Amino acid sequence: MEGQVLGQVGALGSAMADVAVQRERNRRLRLRRVATGLGVVAGWMLLRALLGHPVVLGPPHLPAALAAYFPAILLVLLLSAAILVPMLGAGRSPHVLYRPGEIDVSLADVKGAGVVVEEVVKTLNLFLAFKTFRERMGGSPRRAILFEGPPGTGKTYMAKAMAREAGVPFLFVSSSAFQSMYYGQTNRKIRSYFKALRKAAREEGGAIGFIEEIDAIGAARSGMGASTGREGISGVVNELLIQLQSFDTPTGGRRMRNWGIDRVNRWVPTHRQLDAPRPHAANILVIGATNRAEDLDPALMRPGRFDRAIYFDLPSRSGRREIIDYYLARRLAS
Repeated sequence: MEGQVLGQVGALGSAMADVAVQRERNRRLRLRRVATGLGVVAGWMLLRALLGHPVVLGPPHLPAALAAYFPAILLVLLLSAAILVPMLGAGRSPHVLYRPGEIDVSLADVKGAGVVVEEVVKTLNLFLAFKTFRERMGGSPRRAILFEGPPGTGKTYMAKAMAREAGVPFLFVSSSAFQSMYYGQTNRKIRSYFKALRKAAREEGGAIGFIEEIDAIGAARSGMGASTGREGISGVVNELLIQLQSFDTPTGGRRMRNWGIDRVNRWVPTHRQLDAPRPHAANILVIGATNRAEDLDPALMRPGRFDRAIYFDLPSRSGRREIIDYYLARRLAS
């Protein structure tokens, strides 16, 4: 059954995909956490009411001595925030998040690119059935693919259609948005972007990231002089390479759990030690788009990174005819 699902021609439906199963599991987990938190708060308020100390909602009461200095304290806090907030915000991810319902294109709207659509559907099938592919077939789905071709050939359009078909968040970012006036913030923005990808993938069962004009941050490092700073091309490419291997980075809660297990195992005999949970890679597909693939660093094209390139060529005569017929039909239907 799994082989038939992975090999079908069309994209998987959300009900058949591992992505949908993971999303539903995460939704139920969030509801249980919210219900538990609200139950604890309600129980605490009920207990105080029974003991004769009901909770009174309202602004906190300040002592008279502190109230006199409150305006000065507030002014200092505002000035500190005005200085620190821009610096802290400089390292935030510059991506734009699109939910599936906000994307108005699908694979059915992609015309004049038959061979490209077939390759995209294969990649999308592996992405949707990532758990089946990993556990039943022992493989690893593609982590990143490269869309290359002349400008205006539908690379961004295709990436949005893939996110719509998969029903997962789409994180769009332009390479120029990673640049920062502060030293070291370019690398920090890249880390923040991949952190946002991992978070979205764990919450929704999967996520697709799209980096426009990736050659701006992934240019080849060969031939650079010794005077090149670490914030330059070399440091940015190194950061990008590291983040492409970070999909199995454990969450903060899992790291705390592993830390506790490690401390317990120090006092337990070898045959009775606890097993730490295996890390699970987030289901992420990174798409890089460029019209200068020859300028990319060779390390980016190695297995486990952008090891699959899909070329978007100008549409053929029949492809142009298909595009014209499609939009004329839409115009007449409206």
